[in-house]
Amino acid sequence: MKLIRGFKTYSERLVLDVRAEMGLGDLDTMDMEALARHLHIPYWPLCQFLDAAKETKACVDVVEIYKRVSAFTFFEGRRRHIVYNDEHGPARHRSNMAHELAHALLQHPPRDSGTGKVVEENNEAEAAWTGGVLMLPAHQARHIAASRMTYATAEKQFQLSPEMLRFRLNVTGATKMAA
Repeated sequence: MKLIRGFKTYSERLVLDVRAEMGLGDLDTMDMEALARHLHIPYWPLCQFLDAAKETKACVDVVEIYKRVSAFTFFEGRRRHIVYNDEHGPARHRSNMAHELAHALLQHPPRDSGTGKVVEENNEAEAAWTGGVLMLPAHQARHIAASRMTYATAEKQFQLSPEMLRFRLNVTGATKMAA
């Protein structure tokens, strides 16, 4: 889905404003759980819901849930709550949380709230983009490229998967700038 003109710039500004509110420096990595606390959004691992339902990970349905679920947001009234897959590694967990928190920052309504398929698809595209910006804003991507930081160092410092690092370096134009 194509994002509306100006959205990417808006997303960068939004993230820079949130980073400033949280007192983060230019090269500080965004802690997604700290952002959830900053936004007053409770979050829980999926295993807590399974424990409450008295289900075990040996159940076929539970195995399928863990395969299909990365993270999701549910609402109690107007209050958001995030549930994340606790079996994902740190970089994937960070990405999952960033996506759900992007929905919150963009004030997207709950899924299936009557907005229609096109709006929901657009909301997903916006959250995907903004989640990436939360993980690695353009100025950080440019810093990685300009300083000729190795991918391994950048992945570790910014807690990114190799795929997300390459994606953000490419879409921000950082890779071309450093060439």
